[in-house]
Amino acid sequence: MAETPRRQEGLQRVQIGLTGLAGVVLLVGLANIVIDKARVDDAIAPPPVVPTAGANAVSPKEPLAELGVQPAPEQAPVVPDLQPDPYLRKPMDRDPQAQPR
Repeated sequence: MAETPRRQEGLQRVQIGLTGLAGVVLLVGLANIVIDKARVDDAIAPPPVVPTAGANAVSPKEPLAELGVQPAPEQAPVVPDLQPDPYLRKPMDRDPQAQPR
């Protein structure tokens, strides 16, 4: 009995479908194993230890200095206080082009 092309195509589709279904089942099983392993590892691992000795200490006045990063220090004025020139005859704070009227 010769198989017709239609029957061959149907069998091929069933094989592809079953192969895909088996692949999905394997992936879900693998994911379940990985998740269970992660849960077991988390339950076995001790909680992280946090030092509490410094919790009651006074906070530092300069936390950036404690980290080793300091802001730029305050700069002293570069120009000393200026005194008015006693020999100045006209005001210099106005534009010389603008003539008072």
